[in-house]
Amino acid sequence: MTNYIPDEFWEVLIKRYERMPSHIKVVIGGFGAVGKDKIIEHSKKRDEIGALIAQIELNYLKLFKEEAESL
Repeated sequence: MTNYIPDEFWEVLIKRYERMPSHIKVVIGGFGAVGKDKIIEHSKKRDEIGALIAQIELNYLKLFKEEAESL
């Protein structure tokens, strides 16, 4: 992935998904539905799918921050 993702963020991302219900899935275009165990596996590997998941989470956090600041 082109964007640098700090080690600390990867740790938080993995911990976040470890605490989620086992039935959770994320749909990623071109890859289909990815379940919790695979999300964690790809995030630990920091491979292409893991990086996409991290970017999704980072975008979510940025939008959350923008929304909070607009109140």
